[in-house]
Amino acid sequence: MSEPTMYREPTYGNWRKPRTAGIGKLGLLETIAMMGGLLVLLFVFKLAGPIPGFITFLVMGVLLATMTAKDRHGRSRVDRIVAKQSHSRAVRKRWNIYRSGPVGTIPGGRTRLPGLLAKSTLHQFTDSFDRDFAVLFMPVPNHASVVIEVEPTGLALDDRENIDRYVANWGGWLADLGKQSDVVAASVTIETAPDYGVRLRQEVDSMRHPEASEASLRMMEEVKESFPQESTVTRAWIAVTFTAWRPGATRPRKINDMGLDLATRLGKLTEHLEQCGAGAAQPVDAQGLCEVVRSAYDPSVAEHIAAAHAQGVTPELSWSDAGPVAHDAGWEWYRHDSGFSKSWVMSVAPRGTVFSNVLEAVLSPSSIVNRKRVTMLYRPESAARAMDIAEKDVKQAKNRAADGGFRAAVEYTSTVQTAQEIAKDAGLVNFGCVITATVLRRPDAGPAEYEIEDLGSVSQLTIRPAYGSQDVTFTAGLPLGIVLPDYVAVPARIREAM
Repeated sequence: MSEPTMYREPTYGNWRKPRTAGIGKLGLLETIAMMGGLLVLLFVFKLAGPIPGFITFLVMGVLLATMTAKDRHGRSRVDRIVAKQSHSRAVRKRWNIYRSGPVGTIPGGRTRLPGLLAKSTLHQFTDSFDRDFAVLFMPVPNHASVVIEVEPTGLALDDRENIDRYVANWGGWLADLGKQSDVVAASVTIETAPDYGVRLRQEVDSMRHPEASEASLRMMEEVKESFPQESTVTRAWIAVTFTAWRPGATRPRKINDMGLDLATRLGKLTEHLEQCGAGAAQPVDAQGLCEVVRSAYDPSVAEHIAAAHAQGVTPELSWSDAGPVAHDAGWEWYRHDSGFSKSWVMSVAPRGTVFSNVLEAVLSPSSIVNRKRVTMLYRPESAARAMDIAEKDVKQAKNRAADGGFRAAVEYTSTVQTAQEIAKDAGLVNFGCVITATVLRRPDAGPAEYEIEDLGSVSQLTIRPAYGSQDVTFTAGLPLGIVLPDYVAVPARIREAM
């Protein structure tokens, strides 16, 4: 008899930042700027003489160094200066301050959502399984998002073989999104928040026996008071974002047409998610999405919403009243109603090869942070474009490897492996991560900040605070499927070339 084979836990990785053709570490635009500067320098030396030419050389050298010298997060000094100036301008014009409600500036006295969500509308449809689901429509990029609530089992209650199967199925689910021409993005949001124990207290009171002993009554009263203070609840959502534009169409689809189309496709999306370890997958209706967003902007409301549901009452909420009464977007923190929030973005993914539990630390509940959201953002490339991108990356990496260097050789090997996997029907996905920590008291901000940065380090994430754009990043971290690149003034092709 042959000996049983030992189980080997698979590793993951082979991700990298896309690069454009350029000299050394320079991007395409930076290389063009350098070549243009050299031509200008030659003309100055020839027409004006050596002294003006030397001065021009120094000025251009300083400018080039300012543009190309980047920190560990990949940001140059120019990027930091632009961000600081943009935020200072917003503060001067008071764009960072928002007031709504009866005493605010919003017509009708409503508490509408601010910023990117100001023009958004919420609609509700019914899918083929007779389930109500909400569709969030963003008119500026013509995007529509559906949100699915899932109940993942986690890592502790399953075998390693099953977890590896879940990861493989999740990769296949993301790859299938790239085969749908109208899917532009997807996101996964894991939120940990206090369990207020409303349902627990109601359950204990309903099961109280009139002849119960005094000792048991005291013990259950202690459970009612202490359990909610030490426990947390974890919720998870998956948002899928679709575009209203169809290839070859002369105009975008209307929201009613998109709702009817998504009603026939939502069942397939939720069914396949259950094979990815997501547990029961149910679409979120309009009422549920309003409650999630309202609780995010005003954490103190979450307890009242839970108490209402425990009593069988559905609180009346609409999309026009889901926003904060007031907010103040600072350089480093975001104040919104009863909460103080700070958001971080991933600048460098975990290096090398990792295991499937690499993000376990940052996803786990924290006793210091009142409410924590970790959102993974995905932008799948279309199946037709993925192979073109892979082949282009291989050619560019091969040219860099020809110049020598260990890193260039490793990068070339990585691009070849990626191209081979895409040829075998794998998907190509751009991904990022947003982490948001919310506290109820300003003195808790410092410990919460240290906690998130420590958890990010344990999970091998290189994260940086979203300085100057805390309100926008807060919105991106909500389970709404916001696609931030489509709101940036600089076109995507230009950003990729830098």
